[in-house]
Amino acid sequence: MNTFFRNARSRPLPARMMWSLVLFLILSLPACSSSRESYLNGALKNATQEEVVEQLGEPWKKKSSLLRSQATWIYRYALTQDELDPMGVDKLGRSVFQATESVGAMMGLGGNSDNPLNPDTRPLCFHYVLTFDEATKILQRWGREACADTDL
Repeated sequence: MNTFFRNARSRPLPARMMWSLVLFLILSLPACSSSRESYLNGALKNATQEEVVEQLGEPWKKKSSLLRSQATWIYRYALTQDELDPMGVDKLGRSVFQATESVGAMMGLGGNSDNPLNPDTRPLCFHYVLTFDEATKILQRWGREACADTDL
């Protein structure tokens, strides 16, 4: 029996199993980003301002910088918990948090839903900041920031 485990550890994974694992990881990566982010990644260095408006609508704010010859557009979104956690990892954390809140309430220790650690009360507001070349009107870069972190 000991030789079985020793031999099993020294054998490499079969090629089919390794390729299956690599394929699974590659196919599951797009599931980690929202459709907006997938669009923006594909539109980078390619899409014009008009094409972005067709896809995302009018921006929340627009700024132009004549010195840098660029235009900055800001889209404001309140992202859902499912968009922020597409794999559902945070749901376990929320369940544990709610259970501890309930136990605390039963013991007379509070159970206050206004607790700042409560994941359900955290703001889910994000800005997508898009930068376009002023001359070509082509999307040059984009980023997602918390609304409080965006320098307007």
